[in-house]
Amino acid sequence: MGIEIIGVRRLYDALGCGLVTEKEICASGPIDGGKNVSVYIGPKPPLGVLTLEAEQYLIPGKESKLFHANHEYKSDCYLEIVITMEYEASEKISDGILAKDKHAREELLDVIKNKSELFEKLIDSISGIMGLKFHRQLVLKPLIENPIILSGPEHVSNFTGPGLEVLGQIDINENAQIILDGYVEALESVNEDVLSKAGSIFHWLTKAWREHDLVAKFIYLFIPLEGILQSDTEIPNEAHSNIENLINLVQKSDSSDKEKLLSFLEDTKKKYGPNLNTRFEEFAKKSAIPGWETDVKVFKKYNRMRNLLVHAGRKDIRTHINIEEETRTLEDLVERYLSVALLGNHDVYLSQWRPLRS
Repeated sequence: MGIEIIGVRRLYDALGCGLVTEKEICASGPIDGGKNVSVYIGPKPPLGVLTLEAEQYLIPGKESKLFHANHEYKSDCYLEIVITMEYEASEKISDGILAKDKHAREELLDVIKNKSELFEKLIDSISGIMGLKFHRQLVLKPLIENPIILSGPEHVSNFTGPGLEVLGQIDINENAQIILDGYVEALESVNEDVLSKAGSIFHWLTKAWREHDLVAKFIYLFIPLEGILQSDTEIPNEAHSNIENLINLVQKSDSSDKEKLLSFLEDTKKKYGPNLNTRFEEFAKKSAIPGWETDVKVFKKYNRMRNLLVHAGRKDIRTHINIEEETRTLEDLVERYLSVALLGNHDVYLSQWRPLRS
């Protein structure tokens, strides 16, 4: 058995920052869980400077920059955060690391990958402290995050490039002219306030389309959907009955605060509204597009993910859910119901990535 030092490092361009002294700023020490943290501020990060560059989209028929390592990136100051731990490796792996064996390195890098979520949370925590207590500019521009092996004859790193969205080939024919003329002509009869409200909703949809971070995209998709779901639906029968029973009890009581309690309960009746799941179910049922029942089941799951994300900080979200052999994506769900609410039908653009609906 051998002890290997493994971990993850994140490098930031410390925008607008610079040292007023020649001495670099660095600190290291143990943290809970048997790990060690190292923080560096200065022009020459110990693990070097590297950025990965790639196009955001892969367009059919056009050359795209898939993965380009830039060793020439320049900045006056960097912030480097490294979280490491000791790992008890097998004798075979340790011998392989000493011999610079590719398979041993890959096996140890896989160990780091399996612990990546914890490493990421720890680095996020240190990054937040640095931004909050020193300055936010230190952590505005992350350059790279990668697993590292610091034991052995040389440092070993592994790099994963940013995500690349594969676009479809869209052929626009002469029918587009007729369709476009119809939409423009229809705009003449649309009230400016209605068009303005629709613009606020579509703003968030287009923002979600452009977003490549899955967590941010997930949140953005909920905003336009909530914008079309009415919040003035009548209070559910069960809740209405419960409030009425409470009013009757208070009226029959001898409490000195009777009037205040009755006033509070009346206000509650006015403010109490259906939750988001109920509002979506009502809208889906009224829209009655094919498969709306499955949409309701899936939406409840997506909404639970959103609540866990917003209220508990959970990031384990999904954008595809299968129910009874049917696939629903959050994006498809949002697009179809926005189209129903704002344009009168559930027809939306064709895409090879859109799941079929039964």
